[in-house]
Amino acid sequence: MNSDRGSRLVASLRLVVSRDFGMLWLGEAISQIGDSLNRVALLWFAYQTSRSTLRMSLVGVVQTLPPLIFGPLIGVYLDRLRKKPALVVISLLRGALVTLIPILHTAHLLSLNLLYLIVFGISVIGAFAGPALLTAVPLLVSRDDLTPANALIQATSTVGVLLGPSVAGVGISLLGISRVLYIDAASFAAFAFCASFIRLPETEVPARTLVRAREVIHDLRTTVTFLAHEQRGILVLTLVAAFQNLGASAFVFMLPGFVKTDIEAGSVWLGLLWSMFGLGMLLATASIAMVRTGPIAKMLRIALAAPMLGGASIAALSLAKVKPAAATLMVVIGWSAAAFSPVIISLVEGSTPTAMRARVLTVFNSANMAAVTIGVLVFGWIADRVGNEFALYGIAGVLLVSGLSLAIVMRVQTTRRLIENLATSP
Repeated sequence: MNSDRGSRLVASLRLVVSRDFGMLWLGEAISQIGDSLNRVALLWFAYQTSRSTLRMSLVGVVQTLPPLIFGPLIGVYLDRLRKKPALVVISLLRGALVTLIPILHTAHLLSLNLLYLIVFGISVIGAFAGPALLTAVPLLVSRDDLTPANALIQATSTVGVLLGPSVAGVGISLLGISRVLYIDAASFAAFAFCASFIRLPETEVPARTLVRAREVIHDLRTTVTFLAHEQRGILVLTLVAAFQNLGASAFVFMLPGFVKTDIEAGSVWLGLLWSMFGLGMLLATASIAMVRTGPIAKMLRIALAAPMLGGASIAALSLAKVKPAAATLMVVIGWSAAAFSPVIISLVEGSTPTAMRARVLTVFNSANMAAVTIGVLVFGWIADRVGNEFALYGIAGVLLVSGLSLAIVMRVQTTRRLIENLATSP
């Protein structure tokens, strides 16, 4: 058993040090840290400019709208682009737009409305980045390595979340917002540099990239037909994943209120609990990275364990008044948050033809983005009107129900066949 785990760990490390996936992973790790710098710096910049919390929060709204609204349309165009040039150009454009902010600010030409417009542009281009990355991964690794590869890619965002805000805070204090934004732009350039060295085999890209409205509608209709008739198993997994995200995403926003009112702690313990959450995410990445993509039932059992453990731990957290107990539970909750997505995304990637993978992944992402938005709004309202403890119970209930839904899908014959059909896809 130990030798088997050791071989899996070696296989995961082999992915990181391989030329092609390794360069993609390194570029994404640098880019994610820059992305976190960007998020903090833009919020701080908007607040300094407007002195309004509402206007500052609009930056976050502007960042979430493009992936939610344009997701499937973005997928249509990504399926018609070669992924390596797309990755390089997308990253360079994001870096150029980020650079524009401090330049305009220095020239005293940057208004708050113009900032919103630039952030919207960054977000539109960024909406291409995630699906482009996910469609590149299956071209670089074997089907057996899809799950560890996706776990390693997710680890880069975890590192960004852990390091980015603190680095941004120190950087803004020592260097100023403008220089931090320049560093962020440099991180996108670093990703473009790394991506330029990747050998990405592509054989099914249409010759013509620019399409007419009729062709766009045809591609979207083809995607709907694929999900509704040919591969309904992906649709089932998308719905379960969206419901899981409804609760999981809201939890992070409930944490500050819970720390202050329920365990009566301050910012130090909030930071510690957040670190424990990040530790759990890193442990999930390490454990999932050692799992080779195997039979559908085996992979779904891993996905099933994540929301069930997370829901039970959040319910227990609402009862935990002892700080060390809360810290321990946060590790489990962090593991749950990070263990679910790589498995589901790997199944979706491996079950979708290359020629329409971007469209299917953007539909998957849009459904989850909508669920995130709804979850944050609904549970935020519950926390304000009823209390943080009741909101935590609700989030725990959503996670447990999502796990139960997946268990039912695995047991009921009709839906089980839909999921099992994923194994026969190209």
